[in-house]
Amino acid sequence: MQSLFLYHNKLLLRSNSMVMTLYGDVFASRGQAVWLGSLIQLLEPFGISARQVRTSVFRLASDQWFDIERMGRRSYYGLSTDGLQRVQHAGKRIYEFSSAQWDGYWTLVFIDAKWKLSARQKLRRELLWDGFGQLAPNIFAHPRADQQSLTEIVEACQAEAHITLMKASSLETYSRKPLIDLMQQTFDLSYIDTAWTQFIKRFSPLAQSAKSLSPAEAFYIRTLLIHEYRRILLRDPNLPDELLPASWSGLEARQLCQALYQEVKQASEAYLTQTVQTLEGAPARLHCADF
Repeated sequence: MQSLFLYHNKLLLRSNSMVMTLYGDVFASRGQAVWLGSLIQLLEPFGISARQVRTSVFRLASDQWFDIERMGRRSYYGLSTDGLQRVQHAGKRIYEFSSAQWDGYWTLVFIDAKWKLSARQKLRRELLWDGFGQLAPNIFAHPRADQQSLTEIVEACQAEAHITLMKASSLETYSRKPLIDLMQQTFDLSYIDTAWTQFIKRFSPLAQSAKSLSPAEAFYIRTLLIHEYRRILLRDPNLPDELLPASWSGLEARQLCQALYQEVKQASEAYLTQTVQTLEGAPARLHCADF
């Protein structure tokens, strides 16, 4: 099934993002530093060159995602404390996506406009990464914010004295339509729904043949699957059903991703065990994230 390895055609696979997909899906739960050569080998089938991988891990390390350890001439990259926290926050959204009934409340974050710009920009990036929508330059909102993740973000950004956190709900006597329109604009829901539809179209044909894939093919599909799912989901605010457009594609995409991931997981783990080298030598049992 050699043609399968061209399945990433027409997808925009940035090397930084692909590296983070690997760490989020495969390496974060293991807690080991991975040899650069293993990362290069894992990403080669996706058309990402050794030079691109080296540049990406260097930049990510400079942005405090990675700690670097060296043994002889080899470099090993493990998630830093800040990097692990960011990956774990994203993982909650990717692997614990919930459509539980909404309680009607929003978490609002108001940032002091007099706080230094660089600090505000850092907090803004972290809030957007965690699924908040920006309603105004210094106002962010989320209908289902994870309070533990939010606390960790605030502490990591040293923002306790520069923000106000509030819970808010709509008054039932007023129409919800303006709120729905605001959510459409804030989160660009039409774009997200189109992206979910394309995701379903791309990956649903693989459902029937997933069990027959070789370990290398299974790893290839697993990585593409999670990479695309992660890329879209981190833009998706997981809005309550009441605020979503009719015939929203996100739920079907979630179900497809969960089913296909389970089909390729075991074979892909065999490939990873054969391929990856860590600072300790042979990798520990590779724990992949689960749905």
